[in-house]
Amino acid sequence: MLLAAPAMAADLHAQVSASLMRPEQRSLRPMQWSQPPKLVALYFGADWCAPCHAFVPTLRSVRDALRQAGADTEVVYVSQDESESALRRYMHAQDMPWPVLDPRRAARMPALQALAGLAPPNLVLIDADGKVLANGWQGRRYEGLQPVLKEWTKRACAQQQARCPSGL
Repeated sequence: MLLAAPAMAADLHAQVSASLMRPEQRSLRPMQWSQPPKLVALYFGADWCAPCHAFVPTLRSVRDALRQAGADTEVVYVSQDESESALRRYMHAQDMPWPVLDPRRAARMPALQALAGLAPPNLVLIDADGKVLANGWQGRRYEGLQPVLKEWTKRACAQQQARCPSGL
């Protein structure tokens, strides 16, 4: 399991929280959490990535089920696209209800970029302190998205307020 150094982790969490955007028709608008979630799934994807398009319905389904069960969690999209218009097109086409990191700021976050892996899609689970709990990439080896989804479900369902059904 990949763990970030404490100073790097806290900085990553602060940078993610300070860089949230909501896509609108022609632009991205800054947004803030009223309270940051306990678990954040950083989704690295791109409009040009066919496996990314195939993964989003599963990601949305897991996210929605966890939130419906009362888990304090959210997805944040980290775009690997070359343009903001491609980012907005992908989010709209996939009906992504979660925030996106400001792509200009994300490009200047070395701790975040180090988590992206060699190619999308990737999913990285971090806690409220910014500690990496699971990552689809382990160095140069791709472990895949399913182990991260499993860890996310396990940790989200372990939250005191969560009432996850047995099949989740």
